Amino acid sequence: MHSMDNTPRIITIIGLIFEGLGVLGSFFGGWVLQNIESIPFMTADMADLPQDEFDEMIALLEWLGGIIYGLAIVLAVVFVINLVLFVRLIGSRYTEEQAKKVYLYQAIWGGVNILFNQVTGILYLISGVSGYSGHREERNIREGI
Repeated sequence: MHSMDNTPRIITIIGLIFEGLGVLGSFFGGWVLQNIESIPFMTADMADLPQDEFDEMIALLEWLGGIIYGLAIVLAVVFVINLVLFVRLIGSRYTEEQAKKVYLYQAIWGGVNILFNQVTGILYLISGVSGYSGHREERNIREGI
């Protein structure tokens, strides 16, 4: 069974936390844009726009909210997949060969994720590349201190 080093383990855990927060933030942002009309201070007078332009702006923001909702759903599915794969990797439930494939996936997803969530993407890249390359932490054990 593959044992994950402490540094990639901590980086992966932090990456999963940030990815989960990103998914929640996407759902919240989509919800806010979908319900922009119900926000009390959102009026044409407050935006200093004529009513027809304000209505167009509200329609555009609601449309954008729908796109963000769709993106949030896709990110939530990928997050669940990552959660299953990476928790099993952290828990040493893969053989060396399987762990190498998961590290490769983690590095590839980190590269793609840089477009959406730069912090998570960089964390996954670092952890995936170090795990895939087989880099092991050196442990300095000093006796007689």
